[in-house]
Amino acid sequence: MLQLIVGERELIERAWRVFKRDPCELLGLDDAQAIELSGKVVFKVDVFDEITDWLPGMTLRDVGWKAITAAVSDVLVKGARPLGVMLGMGLPEDMLDAADELFAGIEEACDKLGVRVWGGDTGSSDHLYVSVAVAGIAENLVPRSGARPGDTLMMSGHEVSTPVAYAVLLDGATPCAGVEEAIEVAYRPRLTKPEFWLEASRLATASIDDSDGLALTLHYLAEASGVKLVVEWLPLSAVLLECAERWGRDPLEMALYQGGEEYNFVFATRNPDTVLKLAEKHGQKVWRIGKVVEGKGVVLEGYGEVEQRGWEHFSGWTARRRA
Repeated sequence: MLQLIVGERELIERAWRVFKRDPCELLGLDDAQAIELSGKVVFKVDVFDEITDWLPGMTLRDVGWKAITAAVSDVLVKGARPLGVMLGMGLPEDMLDAADELFAGIEEACDKLGVRVWGGDTGSSDHLYVSVAVAGIAENLVPRSGARPGDTLMMSGHEVSTPVAYAVLLDGATPCAGVEEAIEVAYRPRLTKPEFWLEASRLATASIDDSDGLALTLHYLAEASGVKLVVEWLPLSAVLLECAERWGRDPLEMALYQGGEEYNFVFATRNPDTVLKLAEKHGQKVWRIGKVVEGKGVVLEGYGEVEQRGWEHFSGWTARRRA
């Protein structure tokens, strides 16, 4: 039986029984935290909010995992080694007795990604939210804006599958074979391996993670770099192809516009062969998916122009608003 947690102090004490401490901390348990760093410091804040982000069937442990993974992804994709996170958590009273599950998911993701919890704040809320601030150190930064004509467009991570999970969980589509794995990826995203990317990012000219949907991700990269992306091929999962056929849907349409939060890395490079050798060395899936040319926008060969739409907060799954 779970023990009821009473009061913020006990909640914090319980959290520290789960979280591993960082030996590099300079202050320990204090009002703030201090870490000695050298290099380019990369920061990110990301928020998991129960109202907009909690998929049907997710456990609190899944929530903890996803909150950490989403925030760390943005720091890692910039070529930085993520070091630690600060947490801001609001919990409703009826979740307090299960808070250990949330803490466990956070710690599992931290272990997987090589980061530690440095501290944070907790409070009472009418719904759950987990705000994660991440800090990392980079030698070479990889912006969105560095892609140039002649670069090869690549993707690292896993085959696209979240559109299947969203169709089943949010739209009520009939489950098909393999849907469980797609749902697991939606609940617990799998990042590109840090040990691979910290080497490969030195060869990247531009990079971005796929969080808002693949179509928007590609457009963000093209816009920031002032180039056109020609996508020649996309790594679609077997479950996406099978379910799309069963549902009478276009798998490319699903992959481009009906997914998101895959956290695959989309990047440009002038050294694709070397990147592929690094991928083999680290056991990381990487694909050549296209090329960078002069112009604007994104096209997919055999499909046509890729529209600039996907997920945006305050808009939902709509066409992107233009000023």
